[in-house]
Amino acid sequence: MGVLLTACLFACASSLQFANRFVVDETDIHVLILPPGTLLRSFSPEHPDSIPPDSVLGPGDPRARFINEVGDSTFIDQFISSLKYHLDLLYVKTYGPDQMNEFFALDQPAYIFVLAQMELLEYVEEEVFIGRSGLDRYIGRVEITVLENNVWWEFNKLHDANFGMQVLFNAHATSDHVEGRFIRLSTGQVRFQPQKYLLTPDDVSDLAYFSGRQNAQNIFDHLMNIYVRKQSGRDYPYYFHYDMEKHVISERDYPPFIRIDTRDNGTNED
Repeated sequence: MGVLLTACLFACASSLQFANRFVVDETDIHVLILPPGTLLRSFSPEHPDSIPPDSVLGPGDPRARFINEVGDSTFIDQFISSLKYHLDLLYVKTYGPDQMNEFFALDQPAYIFVLAQMELLEYVEEEVFIGRSGLDRYIGRVEITVLENNVWWEFNKLHDANFGMQVLFNAHATSDHVEGRFIRLSTGQVRFQPQKYLLTPDDVSDLAYFSGRQNAQNIFDHLMNIYVRKQSGRDYPYYFHYDMEKHVISERDYPPFIRIDTRDNGTNED
């Protein structure tokens, strides 16, 4: 047991050293970002996990509060602007569609992130509140609107025929905010009295900005974890995260992106 524990501690220490080296020394990272042509706008009258995929609707449904009004280019531009700004803060040099010749002329390690699909999903779900008084339990239910930005990246490495393309997914959401309390009526019945703070069009812009920021963070973390595994020659059951504000590296038990394998040999992470 003592030998096993020592080996585990050594592995953790050495992998953290590689993560630190990536943050401090690998400051010449080149990334091509290709935005999507359109924004997929979807609406679901209830949580999309609870209905068949073909029941999710497109824009035009009168129950939708936001997706009918959002412009594709506006949301995408806000996302890409935030993404590039925060990648720059992480010392990642980005290239766009108008710089492809310059990018493909690079002879050093460089990476390609194609935003294959971006979705703005609006749906309605039920938020449940529970109150107790003695042995009695009370339940309040309130419908809220949720906006979710889903992003699928196609990730590849420049000039590396052995690197299998990876499809990477993540999602970020915002919603109406509800506070409230249970009140007892004169009849003796108990009712939940909600106070709703509704989403506004500004929250849509904030979601685009926040999602761009988090995707920049995830891109950096993804490249850092590839670097750690390549330098150490080992895989690990954990992943490193670099906090761009606190400048601290921490461990997480989940990867920066959800990886979607598209072929059997798509597990190469060199």
